[in-house]
Amino acid sequence: VCEAKTVKSSVDEPPEDELKDLPPHLEYVFLEGENKLPVIIAKKLGDEEKSTLIKVLKSHK
Repeated sequence: VCEAKTVKSSVDEPPEDELKDLPPHLEYVFLEGENKLPVIIAKKLGDEEKSTLIKVLKSHK
């Protein structure tokens, strides 16, 4: 008998990746909590642009 395995997506169980140093014009933002689902964005974005981008990314994760 073959048993079905449930595969969890990286959104449900994000891998524990080591974050690398970024060039000075880039930065990490996290879509989940303090250190889950890291995304690299441009550092020069304004506060409003950054929050809008994060909102869009969270809605499409």
